[in-house]
Amino acid sequence: MKWNYMIFCPKTGIALNIYEVRKMVSLASSSKPTKLSVNLGRDRLEAQVKDDTIILDHRFKISAVRLKQALREKDTTVFFLDETGKFYKIAFYRGERYYKLRNVGENLAPTLEISGVHMHNILGTDPWVDARRKVEAINVKKHEKVLDLCTGLGYTASIAALRGATVVTIEKDPAVLEIAEYNPWSYMLSNSNVSIILGDATEIIEDFPSGVFDAAIHDPPRLRLAGELYSLEFYKKLRRVLRRGGLLFHYTGWPGKHQGLNIQVGIARRLRAANYSILQVFKGYGIVAQAL
Repeated sequence: MKWNYMIFCPKTGIALNIYEVRKMVSLASSSKPTKLSVNLGRDRLEAQVKDDTIILDHRFKISAVRLKQALREKDTTVFFLDETGKFYKIAFYRGERYYKLRNVGENLAPTLEISGVHMHNILGTDPWVDARRKVEAINVKKHEKVLDLCTGLGYTASIAALRGATVVTIEKDPAVLEIAEYNPWSYMLSNSNVSIILGDATEIIEDFPSGVFDAAIHDPPRLRLAGELYSLEFYKKLRRVLRRGGLLFHYTGWPGKHQGLNIQVGIARRLRAANYSILQVFKGYGIVAQAL
């Protein structure tokens, strides 16, 4: 099968959300040095004002004019690449799809938005907390080998790696990984405990040895967008690479809720047919299963 390992290369620069931009604009009228939150809450740097310019960490210069221009980007992350002070919106078209790194709150991990559809839960939670919930649902442990399907911004892979696991994560869309390289909350993907494979999970999984993974996190796009990732055939492939007793967390969401639909019933049926035992069902959220 055709697939490639990807070298994840975080971009060098400063990422800012609207909250951080506003604080910098306010600081521009002051002469007092202070510490400012940058990189979407991941870092705090010393900031000074000189000639209507914010100087971060004694080296990175951003003019007040550029900052005021960045204020127009209400929910989109902006990225200052170098000392010229020019910034870029982390939003772009690839083909007919529009990708955006969307802010969801101050000091919170952003979500990925593709053509207006959020790729994370943001109702009553934030993307990082939600990813941690998925990892904790199967209690990922130190030294375990974990398969993370559908990398996205890499939050579940990162959290599993922070718990001491070795993670193999698969992403089909290169534009998604391009967005992640600008996102400070994704930088853990460059850790040596994480291996990223770019390609189709339904094909890549066939090349793994049987029973090689201790656990798996399956966080696919919506059923109507990626039905093959919800199929009995795929669940069987996934079962083969999990060791006996290995745990699977399968995010399901609740599409069709307002029409009275419950896709979890069909998913659980197919998982049982693929030789899993259903351990727990989080209604409208996900399923924990164990490989038999």
